[in-house]
Amino acid sequence: MLKSIIARIPAERAAMALVILASALVGRQAAIGMDTAQGVSGLAAILGSSMLVIMVRSWPKPEQAKARAGRDD
Repeated sequence: MLKSIIARIPAERAAMALVILASALVGRQAAIGMDTAQGVSGLAAILGSSMLVIMVRSWPKPEQAKARAGRDD
């Protein structure tokens, strides 16, 4: 259980950092000046990274495999 928590927290933080980084880069480039195609591409990058955060947060936990009783053959 602890292994799942330790692996999940860095994944959530990395996904959130990706959203912040994408937003900052797109915002900076928009301040400098973007045309319409670049703006739409930047918006798609922000939405894609936001979808990654949603997937990481809502992804179901893996189910534990049930141990089967072995037969001696």
